[in-house]
Amino acid sequence: MLAVDVPIVIIGGGVIGCAVAWELSRDSDGIFLFEKNPGITTGENQTSRNSGVIHSGIYYDQETRPLKASLCVKGNSLLYDFCTRYKVPALKTGKLIVATDQKEDEVLDFYLERARENGVARVEKISGSRVRSMEPNVKARSALLIPSTGIIDPVSFVYRLHTLALQNGVEFLTGTDVNQLEVYGDAIKMGVSYSDKKRDQVKAGLVINAGGIEADNLARLINPLLPYELDYVRGETYKFYGHKRPELRLAGMNVYPTPTAVVTPYGRHFTLGVHLTPTFESLSYPPTIGSTITVGPKLVPAESRKAWSGPSVKPEVFVEAVHSFFPGIRKEDLIWHQSGLQARLKKEPDFVIMQDPKAENFINLLGIDSPGLTAAPAIAGRVKAMVKDLL
Repeated sequence: MLAVDVPIVIIGGGVIGCAVAWELSRDSDGIFLFEKNPGITTGENQTSRNSGVIHSGIYYDQETRPLKASLCVKGNSLLYDFCTRYKVPALKTGKLIVATDQKEDEVLDFYLERARENGVARVEKISGSRVRSMEPNVKARSALLIPSTGIIDPVSFVYRLHTLALQNGVEFLTGTDVNQLEVYGDAIKMGVSYSDKKRDQVKAGLVINAGGIEADNLARLINPLLPYELDYVRGETYKFYGHKRPELRLAGMNVYPTPTAVVTPYGRHFTLGVHLTPTFESLSYPPTIGSTITVGPKLVPAESRKAWSGPSVKPEVFVEAVHSFFPGIRKEDLIWHQSGLQARLKKEPDFVIMQDPKAENFINLLGIDSPGLTAAPAIAGRVKAMVKDLL
């Protein structure tokens, strides 16, 4: 079906793969994207299970997560520009990180300083009374106000990236599973199987591994000595309807607790905590905020990379997680929403964007968990620069 030789192959049709495809296609030809799922544009990937928050970049320290810190801040502005230009549903709603006691209030000072270090603009610490003026049903001693945080519809974003890349000549092959990778002279030989069980061999001049939760497996196909491995962590989310009772209403902001952590057998991971996220009334443009609010995600260890469905956590756990700052919520308000596996790595808190030591024309994008969606345009730009140096 394919020519024996193709210039560029991207593995993975989630938000990162599609962003890279679009960015490269703006001035390169001969790009193929292989996606093992049957489709790309109707929510077949883990991207569709993203909470849809456009992050500011306030959480990530320069020492252990420098790529997340820089690419999230850069991606934030690029993403808003993209959504405005191409009419993707997105809104700059702002965010409150709330403190409910003195200890949490002190933690906010720490993150206020980190916002300055990372170049997150216009972040300020505000009083509990000002919080109530913005979100009357939120209880807080104080809060950080972060204007650059917002929300986006992830499926619409992927759809637009796919459409633009397709218009630029990118060939998308769905139902195409990559199961063999090896260095072949100055190229990469790929074994692929299709949904009809047929198999093929492809020789690619350059391969970009954007395989999401399978990216570590793909990386080890070409280099078994790579130390990176997926940490099986699932995010579970409920939702409620803000119009159900007066005390459930929100004015449209993201509301977060102070940061917490989740412990897995492979280490202690940073998490933003269970938070409240507004959603859109519809996917029309310009978008408007609806009355459905998601609660989560709650991060829990998963048994395997296939154990992404839920729920495994009872709704009362979510009520307990947010009750200190959103006291009007009850167990019976919550309805199951979704779950998804995160692409985070064991013992590696940052994104890993690297050429393989054995094959410089094989670029790995590993551990692209949160804030991967926000950072996607910036990640794509970084990959483009790497590709330019290779070609």
